[in-house]
Amino acid sequence: MGIDGDTPLDYSDTIYPDSGYNCVEPLPFLLILVKPRQDECFGFTMPSALSDLQQLRTVLGRLDAERPASSDTSDDRMPYVERTDGFQARLQLELSSRKGKARLLVSGQIGVGKSSELRRFAFEHRNADSFYIFCDLEQEMQPEHCGAAAVLLAIFRDCWSAALSYGGDSQPERNAICNSTIEMLVDWLKGEYRDDRRRVVFRFHGMEYSVHLNGRAKGTGLLLILGKAALHQAVSQSSERFGLIPDPLLNQLNRLLEWIRNKSQRQPVILVDHVDKIRDSTAAREVLVDAHPQWQRIAASFVMTAPFEYTLGDLRHSVESRWNAPLLVYPLQFSGRDEGPIPQIYWKMALATGLRGLIAEESLRLLAYYSGGIARYFIQFLRSACLEAHLAKHDVIDPTDCSIVVNNALRNYQDYSQRQLELLAEIEDYGSGLGEAAELLRSPISLLVQRSAGDQQQIIVHPLARPALERYRLKKAAREKVGQ
Repeated sequence: MGIDGDTPLDYSDTIYPDSGYNCVEPLPFLLILVKPRQDECFGFTMPSALSDLQQLRTVLGRLDAERPASSDTSDDRMPYVERTDGFQARLQLELSSRKGKARLLVSGQIGVGKSSELRRFAFEHRNADSFYIFCDLEQEMQPEHCGAAAVLLAIFRDCWSAALSYGGDSQPERNAICNSTIEMLVDWLKGEYRDDRRRVVFRFHGMEYSVHLNGRAKGTGLLLILGKAALHQAVSQSSERFGLIPDPLLNQLNRLLEWIRNKSQRQPVILVDHVDKIRDSTAAREVLVDAHPQWQRIAASFVMTAPFEYTLGDLRHSVESRWNAPLLVYPLQFSGRDEGPIPQIYWKMALATGLRGLIAEESLRLLAYYSGGIARYFIQFLRSACLEAHLAKHDVIDPTDCSIVVNNALRNYQDYSQRQLELLAEIEDYGSGLGEAAELLRSPISLLVQRSAGDQQQIIVHPLARPALERYRLKKAAREKVGQ
């Protein structure tokens, strides 16, 4: 089936040896297409050779590892490629089994595809019996130090945006919610009305921020206030913030959610993405633990991403006692460096970006292996390999292009401390110490937590971190030998 799960893919004119796809005839080489054609599944013209700059741009336009994959086939982003680990079915079961009352954390390492999976879920269920509201903390915000009040303001912002686009202009109850919420925000954020209350001025970061409230502008004005206040709460020092979540704000949010439920005749479901980008431990505790009673009061099912490292170690029991165990998105399975079948999802991702016939099997294997199953790394590597192929005037990505990409990536893995290398060795040898090694789970990712066939997660060293670990072990063995 195609990337969208419905459209059949046509592989009849391209040979992928040992890739697991049906081919015209198994041959020991890759048959390169020499003429562009319109791909039936993705709707763009295939490049004939990466050495051609104009054709290279066609591929690079889809290789943006920082943007979530798109389920809309008319979009120019990287198309969504379905995983085989059942995440979508698990998420659906969690929501349907606790209809209107689900409280769920989604976690996983950086770059494994959490955002893509949540967006795919919202896209696939957009016409179902639930009203999905997608909240992105990275929209107009910097979530690294984001506390609970900033998260709630961002949620209210996106719920209000959804309400504005629903039900038309003449909605007395929605207008009443708007008026009450503005009054509450002006009081909490210490705003000042001017021009006979047609304008309100706030002071954020020592600067005046003016919002017009004339007639129909009130709805847009509330949207601007919520967005600016969320940004202020996210980036300000604790002493400059406006305090904890006020109960009246939560009450107004629930009033809005009730209006959405009545108008749509569907249960609201709020999906909050990029909470996992919070890096400050105090902010993470506030969002995941301290503010949990407020999240419980929200009158909708509630799904939120969570920083993987803060669902381990000291916070693990506090988090799981409130939320239960998070639903995890794991890294993709990957083959060996030199042998073994390449999981089909890597072929599908390469095809989705327009690389039909433009990457050899050995090249794909190298990039898949050294990505460690981190989808973001794989897309970054594909993009870099395309550029290297173009600079070398190669029509296709060959292993020499990939070797340059891998060697460049290895430079990020040269700055380990003695303690970090000891932890890497301990975790690989004994499977313990993960709670103390949170920094090894972040960028650059040195440890991979994989789904295991048994009851326990499998922890392995990332392929890019292994050379540094092997050098450490050799030097340690040499020192021990000298000391004998």
